[in-house]
Amino acid sequence: MVDEGKLAEVLCEFARTMIVESSMQGIADRLVKRIVEVLPVTSAGVTLVVPETASQYIAASDASALRNEQLQSEIQDGPFHMAHATGEAVSVADLQDDGRFPQFAAAALPFGLAAVFTFPLRHDTDRLGAMDLYSNTAGELDPQDIAIAQTLADVTASYLVMARSRDDARAAAESFKQIALHDPLTGLPNRQLLEDRIENAAQRARRSETSAAILFVDLDQFKHVNDAYGHDVGDELLVAIARRLSTLIRPSDTLARIFGDEFVFLCEDLDSPEDVDLITNRIAEALSVPFQSAGCEIVITASVGVAYAGPGKRISTHLVSEADKAMYEAKRSRNGVESH
Repeated sequence: MVDEGKLAEVLCEFARTMIVESSMQGIADRLVKRIVEVLPVTSAGVTLVVPETASQYIAASDASALRNEQLQSEIQDGPFHMAHATGEAVSVADLQDDGRFPQFAAAALPFGLAAVFTFPLRHDTDRLGAMDLYSNTAGELDPQDIAIAQTLADVTASYLVMARSRDDARAAAESFKQIALHDPLTGLPNRQLLEDRIENAAQRARRSETSAAILFVDLDQFKHVNDAYGHDVGDELLVAIARRLSTLIRPSDTLARIFGDEFVFLCEDLDSPEDVDLITNRIAEALSVPFQSAGCEIVITASVGVAYAGPGKRISTHLVSEADKAMYEAKRSRNGVESH
């Protein structure tokens, strides 16, 4: 007989999993660990199928259940596949005599598996996977045990649907955040994200008395590229430039595209102003190699302005304006002010 107190405890625990916002994997892990305490089975396993991504989540109460779940997945044979395909429970009271799953039986019998009872995880028209109950003793489960197992499977399926909806909402929110904080053309951080990174850099600098610098990079005469080759080529070139400049930054640095042909480097934890000179030289070297686009060789140069904040000096978005002014000074001293 099933311990009704234990069953009630398991159902309450499932309810709590949603309060603490467990993932789909977390819910499956909880199910297999507790179900063996409620039903007269040796072990339990769950395989969840996510058709959109062709991925699977597998949970198991012990190593033997994990082996059986993985086995069914690998050989595409076993009661799991029938239950998932039909949406109906599958009972294999004696694996030795049941001829429906010959490949699975041949591989599982030597490890002592004698019976399998599989219950689909379904919700309306959704088929999320299946729950396998494994026994090392042949024989049917009694009707009450079967009813309880299917109830637990149905409750779990409902929780899984809620968890999936929550995961989808989080993924959508993260995607919107990614879009909001990144340049849609190059994928680089945009001005808003750059300002956030500068604020974080300011907090770190106050704690550790480190130096930082902003390098404002403006591509020279980029308007001529758009006029000569068209905006599609111009966009392709901007993507290539962003990719090349990205190779110059360290993991702690930020490269942002803030407008048109303007890029900004935020470099933290610098040892001295000379470090900035090295970065500036690397930018020039990176752009010195012509770009190939639309069957043409395009040469790009850039003007770079620098604003440096030494140890203890305030780091803020004003550094971007200072670097912008320095860039125009560099451009003016070399070629005069150029139109964008």
